[in-house]
Amino acid sequence: MALELKGEQTLAVGQKDLWRLLNDPDVLAKTIPGCNAVRAIGEDKYEMGLKLQVANVSGEYMGSVAITEKREPEHYVLAVEGQGSIGFMKGSAAFDLEPKGENETLLRYAGSAEVGGVVAGVGQRVLSGVAKYMVGRFFKALEKHIGEAKSAG
Repeated sequence: MALELKGEQTLAVGQKDLWRLLNDPDVLAKTIPGCNAVRAIGEDKYEMGLKLQVANVSGEYMGSVAITEKREPEHYVLAVEGQGSIGFMKGSAAFDLEPKGENETLLRYAGSAEVGGVVAGVGQRVLSGVAKYMVGRFFKALEKHIGEAKSAG
């Protein structure tokens, strides 16, 4: 089953600082919903564990995340693959960062994923809703991290 997501979000942080945050595995571990582990396994390649619940189906995924097509500080692609007790997923998302003044950045994202197994049985509408919810949680966690970094620095 294929899923597609795209959107944009304005964040109260400069483009270069946002680039640095989005390339930091510790930040990714804290902002990706359900993430319970991120470990570097190569340059711009990470092993990742996720615990997800979709409708009445829950389980864990183990997989990898690779950052490709980097054009610092404005563009990169995240490629994700994972398998787990509730199925598999494979997808990618392009991120484009556009400065909006000194301390704001417009982040545009567009991605697609293929999911299969038990999790695909919950249906396209439910999976699309969960995906949008997870994107919202990601941005909320990222905004919280940005705020904490500003008050600490």
